[in-house]
Amino acid sequence: MMTGTRSAIAAAALVAASSLSAAASPMVGTWRGPDGAEIKIAQCPAGLCATVASGPYRGAPVAEVSGSGPKYSGRVHDPRSGESYTGALVHQGNQIALEGCLMEVFCKTVQQWSRID
Repeated sequence: MMTGTRSAIAAAALVAASSLSAAASPMVGTWRGPDGAEIKIAQCPAGLCATVASGPYRGAPVAEVSGSGPKYSGRVHDPRSGESYTGALVHQGNQIALEGCLMEVFCKTVQQWSRID
């Protein structure tokens, strides 16, 4: 019986901790890309995950990143080509810069997103 109680308490603590970390990230929310598509950023096992929320690539992953900000590094995905790259999301107030890297050395901003919620 004690094991069940401990498991329930541990599960509740885990849910509370994940809710706090999601709320603590200024990146969680909805953003608009340069083509007008909406991108949702949410907490995920990798840290933060960005997914296309509207348009022809709806549901496609865009980024899986982690960090403490303002720069969150990881993998970025181009839904048009299906290619993945080393990259980052860089939070800048109401903007996010999506960076992609070639050979993990040459990095540049490839898109700017604006907050819509």
